[in-house]
Amino acid sequence: MRHTFHQALHWNSKRNTIGQVTIANYTHDFSIPASLDGPGQGTNPDELLLSSAAGCYIMTLGAMFERSNIEDAHIELKSELLVEVDAGTYKVSELHHYPTISYVNLEKRKLIERLVHKADERCMISNALKGNVKITIHPTFKEVAREDSIL
Repeated sequence: MRHTFHQALHWNSKRNTIGQVTIANYTHDFSIPASLDGPGQGTNPDELLLSSAAGCYIMTLGAMFERSNIEDAHIELKSELLVEVDAGTYKVSELHHYPTISYVNLEKRKLIERLVHKADERCMISNALKGNVKITIHPTFKEVAREDSIL
């Protein structure tokens, strides 16, 4: 089975312009980030890559939880992308995911721990980046009482 995704971009011929990206009928401004001497308006390719990687990871983990009948867990995710500059060449070097898993069922703790790392292996964006970008998972696990659960 093959899936195809599309987007449309508009960009002026200048470096520090502001372009538009249209994805799924939503148009967003994008430009080179201010930290890279650009206008910093809207999003940028670095943030889009980070959003893709983080979104893929958390959705993959959620699907794995569902298939494993883990219904009493809540996932929060923070992620960061590191870009190195060497002799004027920019390269994404590292991606770090910091998932926080709040769960009720202590009996499923080991399974939850295993799936948190397995999700990275199954995420298609992680797989596309592997070999070029170091990806690490830094999980935090929080057992919560059922009556305190935000699930």
